[in-house]
Amino acid sequence: MLPLLLVFACASKPSDVPVESTVDPSMQPLLPAMEADVYASGHTLPRDALVAQVALGMHWDESLSGAAAALGLDDRDVTLGRAQHAAHRSGFPYPVRIVSSGRVAAGTHPDALVRTLHKILRKEDRLGLSRVRRGEFDRWVALISSPVDELRPFLRQQELGSAINLRTVGPSTWMLVSPSGRVKAGPTPSAPTLDEEGEWWLEVDGVEQTIAAVPLYVNLPAPKDDLIDLPGRELAGPVVAADEALLLISEVREAFSMSRLRDDGTLQTLAQYPLELLLGGQWDRDGAHERLHAAGFAGGPVGQVQCQGPTVAACVDTMVRSGRERELVLNPSFRIGGAAAQVATDGVTIVVNMATE
Repeated sequence: MLPLLLVFACASKPSDVPVESTVDPSMQPLLPAMEADVYASGHTLPRDALVAQVALGMHWDESLSGAAAALGLDDRDVTLGRAQHAAHRSGFPYPVRIVSSGRVAAGTHPDALVRTLHKILRKEDRLGLSRVRRGEFDRWVALISSPVDELRPFLRQQELGSAINLRTVGPSTWMLVSPSGRVKAGPTPSAPTLDEEGEWWLEVDGVEQTIAAVPLYVNLPAPKDDLIDLPGRELAGPVVAADEALLLISEVREAFSMSRLRDDGTLQTLAQYPLELLLGGQWDRDGAHERLHAAGFAGGPVGQVQCQGPTVAACVDTMVRSGRERELVLNPSFRIGGAAAQVATDGVTIVVNMATE
C-alpha cells in the first residue's frame, strides 16, 4: 500500500466506537521522549490519560509516539517525509506508512480520529499517537507503521571503528553507504565495521520489502535539523523543478564535503528519455548507465537517479533516504549534472544524470 496522509476533523460520534470521558483541559498533555539514543520499538502504555483511552487495545509504540509529539509541536505541515525524519530522531527504525493529524477542543475525546484508526489499523501495525496543547485546542498526530520483520536494537550514534550488530528474525540483507559514498553489503546476521566519520545510511531489506532504513552517526552528534527543508516549495514548471532538484543534490553533496554539480546541457537533454521511461514504468538503471556511456560519457563513472514526490524537496529527500540512490548522489567523482522533470497536479517526477567531465 502506498503511504497515506490523512486529516481528521471534529465530527459526530460513530455509534460503533465507544467514546470515553474527557480530561481536565487545564492539565497539559504528557509527551513521550522525542529523541532517543537507540533504534528500538516496543509496546508500552501511554502516560497521558486521554491518549491511553484512545489507544486502548492498539499497539501503541513509545518511540513512534515521540515522533508524533515532535510533529505536533512543529508549526509546519505534517508530511510523511517529516514524519520519517522525526521517527529517526525518536529511535523508531521502521518505515512510516500513514500520517493522520487534526485538532479538537483541549481535553476532549477526538472522535473522528478514533473512527479513522479503527478503520485503517491492521492487527500487526504499530501506532504512534500524541496530543499537543496549542492554545485552546489539542493537536493530535497519529503515525502508523507496518513492520515486516524485527530488527535487533542498536545505537544511533556510534564510535569510529565500532561494529554494528545486524540481526533480524527472518532472512534479510543489509547495505551501508558511508559518508563518502562507499558501499558495504551482505546478509544478516552480520557485524560490519563503521570505519569512517560522519553520517552513514543503513538499509535492511527482507525478501520482498524494506525492513528498516535509517541514518547512523559516527563520531558525530545527531543533527537537530533535517538535511533538506521539508515539505518544500509549491510546485513550479518542469524547468524550474529540474533546476531545483540539481541545486538540492548539490547542497546535499556540499553537506558531505563534496563538490557541487555544474550544469551540463548534454546531460540535461539525455535526462528527457529516461524520464519518459520512468513515467511509463519501464526505467532501468543499468540500461540508463549504458545509454550515458554510449552518448560519450565513457571516460569515468556515470550515475542516474530518479524520484517521485509531492514537491521537489520531498522528491530529492527520498533519494537521500534510499541506499542505492544515495550511493550515486554521494559519488565524489561526479562534477557535472543535468536533470529533467515532469510536474503534475499530484506531484513531480525527476531524473538526474551525473558524470565526471
